[in-house]
Amino acid sequence: MTTINTPMPDSIDEGTLLACLKGDICERKWRVYVQALFDEVDVSVLHNLVLDHVVTFDELLKAIDAWQVTESDNERWVREMAAFEVARSHAEGAARA
Repeated sequence: MTTINTPMPDSIDEGTLLACLKGDICERKWRVYVQALFDEVDVSVLHNLVLDHVVTFDELLKAIDAWQVTESDNERWVREMAAFEVARSHAEGAARA
C-alpha cells in the first residue's frame, strides 16, 4: 500500500483497492491506484495475493480490462497466468467427468 500511495496526493486503503480489483467499486478516481498496483508493485506481491486467496488471476485480469491498465509488465504476466488458470480448471473438470 505504501508503494501505491506514496506518490499520490490522497491514499487508498486495502479494502477499497480490493473492491476495485473485484469489481465492487468502479469510481474513476481510483484508476490511478489500480494502475500503480500493476505498474509499481513487484509481481511477487500479486502472486501472493492469489496464493493467499485474496483475489484470483481471473479477477486481476478483469480488473486490468475494467480499469484499462495498459503497457505494464505485470499486466502481461497476469494475462498469461489467467490463461493458465483457465486451462488448468478445464483440464481438472474433464478429469472429474
